[in-house]
Amino acid sequence: MGFFPPSLGNALMQATQNLNRIFDNFNITPSQLMGQVKEQDDCYKLRYEVPGLTRDDVKITVDNGMLMIKGEHKSEEEEGSPEEDEFWSSKRYGYYNTSLSLPDDAKVEEIKAELKNGVLNVVIPRTEKPKKKDVQEISVE
Repeated sequence: MGFFPPSLGNALMQATQNLNRIFDNFNITPSQLMGQVKEQDDCYKLRYEVPGLTRDDVKITVDNGMLMIKGEHKSEEEEGSPEEDEFWSSKRYGYYNTSLSLPDDAKVEEIKAELKNGVLNVVIPRTEKPKKKDVQEISVE
C-alpha cells in the first residue's frame, strides 16, 4: 500500500498533469542554462549566456555545496496611439534555473560573478592543491 489512498493519489496525479499542461501551453518551463567551464590552477571559470537579463534579474546562491543560478526576465511592450484607437501589447516571460555541485577545493566565500552584455561569468577560486607527495614503501619486518 502506498502513502496515499488511491483516490487521493489519482487526484494528485491529475492535478500534476493539469499543471504540466498549463505550463506547456504557456511555454514557461525553466530553461536549463548551458554553460562553459574552464578549470585553471587557481580557479574554476563558468560562463553562461543569459540574453535579456540584467544583474537584478539574476540570483546566485550556494546552499550545502550546491551553486544555484536563477534568472527571471519579464518585459511588456505597448504600441499604438489614441488617434488610431488601437493598442497592441506584448508580454514576454522566461526564466533560467540551473545548479551544480561545487568541487571540494572551492573557496565558497570568495566566489565572484559578473554579468556583462548578456554573458554571466562566475569565478570560483580554489584552495591550494596539496603538493603531490611521493609514495614511499615501508618494509614490513
